[in-house]
Amino acid sequence: MGRLVGGILLLLVGIVAFVAGRVNIRRQRTAMSTVGKGHGPLAELPRLFQVVGAVLSLLAVFVMFSAFVRIVPANTVGIPTTFGKVGAPLASGFHVTVPWTEITGFSTRIQELSMLRAADEGDKAKDDSISVIATGGGSMKVDVTVRFSVAPDQAAALFRQAGSLDLIKERFVRPETREVVRNIFGEYSAEEGYSTQRAKIATQVTEQLAARLVKRGILVDSVNVRDVLPEQQVLDAINAVLQTRNQAVQALEDQKKQVTEAQTRKQVATLDKESAITKAEAEAQAVSISAQAQAEANAKIAASLTPELVQLEIAKACADAIGRTGAQVVNVCATSGGAVTAPTSVIVDSRTDGTGDVVPITVAGG
Repeated sequence: MGRLVGGILLLLVGIVAFVAGRVNIRRQRTAMSTVGKGHGPLAELPRLFQVVGAVLSLLAVFVMFSAFVRIVPANTVGIPTTFGKVGAPLASGFHVTVPWTEITGFSTRIQELSMLRAADEGDKAKDDSISVIATGGGSMKVDVTVRFSVAPDQAAALFRQAGSLDLIKERFVRPETREVVRNIFGEYSAEEGYSTQRAKIATQVTEQLAARLVKRGILVDSVNVRDVLPEQQVLDAINAVLQTRNQAVQALEDQKKQVTEAQTRKQVATLDKESAITKAEAEAQAVSISAQAQAEANAKIAASLTPELVQLEIAKACADAIGRTGAQVVNVCATSGGAVTAPTSVIVDSRTDGTGDVVPITVAGG
């Protein structure tokens, strides 16, 4: 609206300057026709007024046109308000509106609300943590950070109810979060809320808080349970229980380890025994097969030895001996019961035993 008013005033000034210059030029022309000469440098002043007036008029038109143009930044929803009436949200980008409409930007980026015990870290400069009572007794302080964003299609309704992101945090996100956290933690014991079930609790808080706030056009991204601090007496009791439980778990693990090692040794011994038995059986089977093969070979050899083949082998051995030693063969006759038997061939070596006597080598045949 201010730009429109400024543009109108600027346009009026430009028009007045242009008209004044135009009037002075006409007066100068009338004077020149009457007197017959100009007025020196002053004669150019009306033209300067005309030029200034034209420039101001153009600038005024541009200013007034810009009053009708609105640009909504990225990741922002524009909420138009015309004489107190809230209109439909405007998406990011270029828009043309009447100058008397005001545009309020609502960021759709992820926002954070931190309710922490430390005074210099959270949204408030004081202890802003959530006090809860666990089932079975015992109080705790819970630090929570909520990440959320505004649903673009619900931004106008939120603007009517709150008017800004800070008020959305204070009027909707903060009270709903504190109530949900108290309700969920109240369903668990102090030990569960402090240690064993914290992740599960955070998931339940996120789901329930999201279901509540989505009805108002607020989208919950996550709820981070950053810390849980029980009162000192409860904390000491929880630590004692946890220590005892850890010792029991460690003892159970040691027992399982010993049982596993014993089972492993038993399995190794069984495998070694089975391997030795298998090896002995294999060796016995190999010896049996070898003996059977040897017996079969001997049987085949025995079956192939005829008397004629034996005599032939003996003759070959004698011939070989004669060839090596240069011995002589002598036929000797023998008697049996007064009868002359077949002559026996005797191989006589030509070498002596040192006394000059001939040494017989071998009886080759009969």
